[in-house]
Amino acid sequence: MQRFLIGYCQAKKIIQMKVLLCIAAFFSTVLFFACTKNYIVDDSINSAIVGKWFLVETLADPGDGSGRWTPVSDPNRYYMKFNSDGSLENNTPGILANLRRYKTPNDSSINFVYPDGASFSLRYKIEGNSLTLSGGCIEACGSKFIRRPL
Repeated sequence: MQRFLIGYCQAKKIIQMKVLLCIAAFFSTVLFFACTKNYIVDDSINSAIVGKWFLVETLADPGDGSGRWTPVSDPNRYYMKFNSDGSLENNTPGILANLRRYKTPNDSSINFVYPDGASFSLRYKIEGNSLTLSGGCIEACGSKFIRRPL
């Protein structure tokens, strides 16, 4: 009887050890996969717009359809620099002044954000090294920019 009890106790300890080993292996696996880095990709930025753009023309229609694109007097003065992290640097006048962030939810719309959180959207079009922003007015209006090396 004593041999039976000793054998039974040893078998019970082996089973307990196997169960503990399985539980430890399970939690180790969970911890291993839970600790991997998650890289968040911001797909709300169109990479084609990233870069420094200089204002070269503006359009302002008085409301009668006679508006025309007009070259700016100093094409190297005003710029917008779109960074890949969604931040924006610029010194442009008017509605584009003081903007700090942007997103491009699709290939034709751009959302701008002011430092106070207010935002607005414009249409945009990129053709080669030319960027056209339009909208934001009752009548036709817009701004054309040219990308130049930094």
